[in-house]
Amino acid sequence: MHDRLAHTAEHAFIGSLQKILGKTLQVRKVEHKAAASTAFIVIPRLNLDTILKAETEVNSLIAEGRNVTAYTFTSLEEAKRKLPNLRANEERIAGEVRVVEIENHDMAACVMDHAANLRDCDFFLITRLSKSGSEYEVDFAVGRQAKEVAVALSARLLRMCSELGANFNTIENTAKKLRSENESNASKLKALGREKLDAVIPIANNRITLLKGMFENLADDQLQEFAGERIADANTVILIANVGSETASIVFARNEKMEGIDCTKLFRQFAGSDGRGGGKPHFVSGVVKKEAIARVIDKIASEILQ
Repeated sequence: MHDRLAHTAEHAFIGSLQKILGKTLQVRKVEHKAAASTAFIVIPRLNLDTILKAETEVNSLIAEGRNVTAYTFTSLEEAKRKLPNLRANEERIAGEVRVVEIENHDMAACVMDHAANLRDCDFFLITRLSKSGSEYEVDFAVGRQAKEVAVALSARLLRMCSELGANFNTIENTAKKLRSENESNASKLKALGREKLDAVIPIANNRITLLKGMFENLADDQLQEFAGERIADANTVILIANVGSETASIVFARNEKMEGIDCTKLFRQFAGSDGRGGGKPHFVSGVVKKEAIARVIDKIASEILQ
């Protein structure tokens, strides 16, 4: 029963999307699971506003009670000749073709069972939109399942409003403002972090130049970005750590052409059971227990400087 209703609602949904976008869509497949159904739509770009607009129309069609009718044709060519607006996954069709029509809305080749009237679907709800490669995945629920999900989403939204000090009318603007503030703060933190990294005083001998340092509250990707830039310099070695509440992230890297320093081997030797990580002989990233990070860095530095 669920698959029959979900398939019918999916046809109505794709028909609405086609009308909004003004073009025929390719639905690669539709999956039905206990929690939700998913339509895989091959399209370069699909935004949330379009999806929600289509969702609204589908529920209007359900309320109208549009009839659903099935036709059978001897071939795809005959079906397309009689129904120019037919959409079909042509690669998967051979021989006789069954076409499902939603009254004055959508026509698609499909062998699955469908409801006789859209009203049987009761309620249609989009639950997720995501992009994977060249296609979009649209999760949706139908009927009782959709109503249960809607109640859960409403409860979650009300809790979010309470946490953020907003209401139903202001929650979107509040979320946008918080996101903007977070991005601004992250940018400032990254700038301060870069200042700290750039202030590291080199330690040099007749073979290498070592940039060694321990920091707190940096973004881990900054360590890798900094190391990637600096090891472009000949004879340069980077040994830096970002200390957190329980562990420290570490980056140990050298110029790729430099010989005599195997970063992977040295990291494993001195971190031992206190650390984990890996990479290439010239670039290693990992995690070390907070209480061990100073010892690990000092021993690696001592080994490569001697």
